[in-house]
Amino acid sequence: MSEVNKTLAFVAVAIVALAAGWATKPSSAVLDVKTLVGEVLAKNFNDPAEAKRLRVVKFDEDSATLRDFEVAEQDGLWTIPSKNGYPADAEKQMAEAATSLMDRKILSVVSESAGDHEQYGVIDPQSPKLEVGQKGVGTHVTISDIHKEPLVDLVVGKAVKDSPNQHYVREAGRDVVYVVDLNPERLSTNFEDWIEKDLLKLSPWEIEKIEIKDYSAELQPVMTDQGLAIQIAWDPRSEMTLGYDDKAAKWTPLELKKFEKSKEDYTAFKLADDEELNAKKLDELKTSLDDLKIVDVVKKPAGLSADLKAGGDFLNNADARQDLRSRGFAAIPARNGGEGQDIISNEGEVLCTLVNGVEYVLRFGDLRMATGNDGKQPTKEAAADAAAKTKSNDKNVQRYLFVMARFDENAVKKPELAELPALPEGVDEKAAAEGEKDTKPEDKDSAKDASKGEDKSGESASADESKNDAKAATDEKADEKKTDEKSEEVKKIIAERKRIEADNQHKLDDYQQKLDKGRQTVKDLNLRFGDWYFVVSNDVFQKVRLSSDDVIKKKDKKEDKAADKKDSSAAGLPGQSIPGLPSIPGAGS
Repeated sequence: MSEVNKTLAFVAVAIVALAAGWATKPSSAVLDVKTLVGEVLAKNFNDPAEAKRLRVVKFDEDSATLRDFEVAEQDGLWTIPSKNGYPADAEKQMAEAATSLMDRKILSVVSESAGDHEQYGVIDPQSPKLEVGQKGVGTHVTISDIHKEPLVDLVVGKAVKDSPNQHYVREAGRDVVYVVDLNPERLSTNFEDWIEKDLLKLSPWEIEKIEIKDYSAELQPVMTDQGLAIQIAWDPRSEMTLGYDDKAAKWTPLELKKFEKSKEDYTAFKLADDEELNAKKLDELKTSLDDLKIVDVVKKPAGLSADLKAGGDFLNNADARQDLRSRGFAAIPARNGGEGQDIISNEGEVLCTLVNGVEYVLRFGDLRMATGNDGKQPTKEAAADAAAKTKSNDKNVQRYLFVMARFDENAVKKPELAELPALPEGVDEKAAAEGEKDTKPEDKDSAKDASKGEDKSGESASADESKNDAKAATDEKADEKKTDEKSEEVKKIIAERKRIEADNQHKLDDYQQKLDKGRQTVKDLNLRFGDWYFVVSNDVFQKVRLSSDDVIKKKDKKEDKAADKKDSSAAGLPGQSIPGLPSIPGAGS
């Protein structure tokens, strides 16, 4: 082929390529964005029930760190993968989040350039190019279906000026920036918004008894012949058991003990004449238990038994023991002659027993501060310093809580069984239970023959014998009447015994059902508590783990004086008459 022909061939190929490119080129960008206005942003997302996973990623500009929150449904159960799979109460919250992003129409298109993303706050927080101080980073929101396929995948940016309900958004992987009507508050990354916050799920009127173990235990590492070990420095103060009567709304001291350092043991004591229980503080304790809210959770190490005691595997695991100590808890040999190991805590315990026999054991551990913006956990020293400098109700000051449940059968009131009425003398218990009489009816004919004293020789009876026969017949009828009356009485007693026995059995069955239900409740609670350290506000701790000075107060003298004055004015003073009335005979001098 000549050079001319080759050149012509190349030109032809170029023309064909240009024609193909022209034919397949997209329509103008201006035309595309104009047609987008009024369109639904997520066309394939039409049913909130399709949403099975939500992931929200935010960026902290000061530390260049990400906050990644995720909630997902798997096998019909909602969990929070970003919190090690903690159970989520997410159906309602997820529906609201999904609805907030469904059917969102594009109100306008403000930019097609990536260079404008910072201005509108829609830079992707998952971009690998982010640096400390990066501005204009948005929130990446992804809602996926059961197959983890995205239904919505957006970067939500700043609110539109003078239109707070409108935000700049763009689809992940695309540069075009839209304005849509959107409420980002429904896309919460707050852990508390996605869980059942009520930790204990109890009702205050179910509380029957509170036991407060007021002590501190500092866990100190020491070197021994066997290596590094933990030494516990105890500071026991008091143990108080208080009963609560819901009907009377009254607290009663059941057992009060103070630790005597000189005796190195607890000593029982009673309220002095001028002392009383501080009902206000105790009512506040009761309310706080009812309102005990979870603010965070931390996964426990494996190795705790079903009753949340430390098993052998746990105690032999140095990492597990260190994890326990880092939260303010430790495993020690069981107290009071028990078997195995007990868990103790830095700041005492509170035991709450309900009328159904369920007993909650709350152990309070170390302080901590709420997680900072950098996602890191401040030291417990920083938390203690903050607790000392701030008010007790500072929500940023938190405390670890180790919770377990156990069953106290003695707390369930046993039924009072009614006594069975006694049977008449001569009636057999077994026969009565079977509904029979213990004696068989006599053969009336034989009795009649015997009473007549009939002469077997066939001689005719004398006149006296006839009278005797008449008397015997009368006596026989009287005996039969008495027998019938006794039989009716026995029947009534037997019927009453059966009714009472049935009623007693019903009470026993009801009692057994309460025991079974209480045991099952404890089992369910420990399944919920077992894997987690819970974090609560330190303010709640101060309302729940009370000292003896909190529980016991001096009686109000002003009230006593007012009562005395009222009594005196109502009854009059001895030896004095009431003004306006005649003198009482014998009164006065």
